[in-house]
Amino acid sequence: MPKKERGHLTQGDRIFIEERLRDSTSIPDIASKLGVEPSTVRQEIQRNAVKESPSFLVVETRNICLRKDACKLSAICGNGCIMPCRTCKKSLCNQVCPEFKRTFARGSRNRPTSATTAGNATAWGCGYEYRFYDGKLAHETAMKRKTEPRAGIDCTREQLVEMADFVRPMLKKGQSPEHIWSNHKEKLPISLRTFYNYVEMGVFDSIVNLDLPKKVVFKVRKEKDALPVPRHDLEGRTYEDFQKLPPEEQMNAVEMDCVVSAKGCDKAILTLLFRRFSFQLMLYLQAKNQAEVAKALDMVEGLIGPRAFKKWFGTILTDHGSEFLDFLALEKSCKGKGKRCRVYYCDPMESGQKGRCEKNHVELRKILPKGTSFQNLTARKLAVVCSHVNSYGRPVVGGASPYQLTSQVLPEDLFVGLGIGRIAPEDVVMKPGLVAL
Repeated sequence: MPKKERGHLTQGDRIFIEERLRDSTSIPDIASKLGVEPSTVRQEIQRNAVKESPSFLVVETRNICLRKDACKLSAICGNGCIMPCRTCKKSLCNQVCPEFKRTFARGSRNRPTSATTAGNATAWGCGYEYRFYDGKLAHETAMKRKTEPRAGIDCTREQLVEMADFVRPMLKKGQSPEHIWSNHKEKLPISLRTFYNYVEMGVFDSIVNLDLPKKVVFKVRKEKDALPVPRHDLEGRTYEDFQKLPPEEQMNAVEMDCVVSAKGCDKAILTLLFRRFSFQLMLYLQAKNQAEVAKALDMVEGLIGPRAFKKWFGTILTDHGSEFLDFLALEKSCKGKGKRCRVYYCDPMESGQKGRCEKNHVELRKILPKGTSFQNLTARKLAVVCSHVNSYGRPVVGGASPYQLTSQVLPEDLFVGLGIGRIAPEDVVMKPGLVAL
């Protein structure tokens, strides 16, 4: 592969590194495929590996307790077993023992490919604890490291005073900031947009919003009325409760919403978006009500089974739509007496709290624009729409499609049962003519 033209690794590159490390591919081979130096890949793993990741199940398949060889405890989980807990294959010490103490990885520098395989630990030399490389988490960590140092005021106090002394006399003459910046841009250390931000923040002692003529004449927007009182007792299921979950569990949550038809038709589309992969399931609803939503989730559970449903749909985040408020029906398993998931609700009027789902509706609306009637929509036609939308590349993951990211992870029965398949990149259609309505 030719040398990488751009200077930074994308999220797609990082996911590629994770996938190749799972296959025990060597770092030089990974670097060759990406068109970068081996040191780039090695440094990327060292800098952005994490102690815990939901993508790797080491703690569920391997006892990594420091005292496991000398431990004589038994029946910690309360099952009455007489065998030493350290020999148990079902309930590992890592999960149930209050005296668990993590051991350290053992390895050498010439075997870096053990960094992220599903059952191996990072081995950057003896004495280092287990670490894992998760492509999605690594990208988030890298972006955070890149943006945080740039936050704040990027000027010295002397520069701010000098700039205020230069700009204020012209503002008093009635000149707009746009006029000032267009004629004196080279003398000013910041952009016009940054100047407005600094004034809003109160950075300048001698310049306030009243000095900006255009801003003063704008009417202050009316504050919205007080938030409506929820029609159900959602204690323990609010967005604040959702934020208390571990970050990994929040990232693995499924965002749920409804896409409605044009007026005059009751049919709707239930969307379920996997945050980690931007993959969005689309389920056909005969009507936009609580019974139909519960029925759709029952169908998914029937396709993949209770255990897989709890793993992939265990945490659901949705809004206060009336069709979602019967959380007892949504959480109750159709295959048994237990619960299959936990539903949390965004704050009223805060759709951005499940922004990934809302953003992905933009892609769906390219095929089914607002105002489209779903009267002639069928589950089979919706499966075609779902296949094309999820086969459409996303720049945020380096051009990869959500289907590519999930087809090897989610249960195959889910794709087969819902009729979702991969569409070749050159055959993807993102226009209303895809299905006849």
